[in-house]
Amino acid sequence: MDQGSTLKIISIDDDKIQHILVKKRMLQADSSVQLFPFDEPQNALDWLQENTADLILMDLNFPGLSGWDLLQEIGKISKIPVVVLTGNISPYELEKMKDFPQAIRLFEKPISTEQIADILNYLRS
Repeated sequence: MDQGSTLKIISIDDDKIQHILVKKRMLQADSSVQLFPFDEPQNALDWLQENTADLILMDLNFPGLSGWDLLQEIGKISKIPVVVLTGNISPYELEKMKDFPQAIRLFEKPISTEQIADILNYLRS
């Protein structure tokens, strides 16, 4: 990813407030970022069937669906790096992340501006 290109980032979270926070902080870090928010995991999976992005930010908990199951489904259709967000990081999540090399980071919500800058630097390196 070169310095001048626009990053396309997918945000998958059933909490609309998280989408607002992510968008605000992303745009503070880089005003050229294109953010594609999805409230429903299936809608994001459908979108990924025909589109691509540079990064996926996703929640770990959804009604009726494990974030780990979603991560597995994403891996079947795309190799886009994923940042997993959760309200509480436990030793279980830290261990489970090892099963998903596509998941490059695990952060506690809400994601900080510094964490976003770290992600963007990673994508551009």
